[in-house]
Amino acid sequence: MKLSTCLILLMTGTLAGCASSGGGPPVAVAEVSEAEAALRSAEEAGAAERAPQLFEEARIALAAARRASGEEARQRLLEARGYAAAAEAQARAERLTSEADRLRREADDLERRADEIRDAAGRPPGS
Repeated sequence: MKLSTCLILLMTGTLAGCASSGGGPPVAVAEVSEAEAALRSAEEAGAAERAPQLFEEARIALAAARRASGEEARQRLLEARGYAAAAEAQARAERLTSEADRLRREADDLERRADEIRDAAGRPPGS
């Protein structure tokens, strides 16, 4: 009788542990791969340097998803993809802004040179 009671208690504890470990079916490998791909894409866009806070949040969420299971893991994967997308967008926007600033400076320089040429063309030779 004591052995069966111990077995029942042991099985009940095991089942309770399984039930509380995240709930829901396991996360598909494709879901994790999508989040990893989003982080790689963000990193390739320069998010680690240009959007470090968002990129770090994405990494933290992905790590939490790997530790979790079920619905909690899915939520962390959604967070990871969202943060990664935001980090990538910010990195791309900052890169484009820098490029626009550089092009604006080049255009100003060309305009200045054109003005100098126009001014020089209006003067008599040798002056």
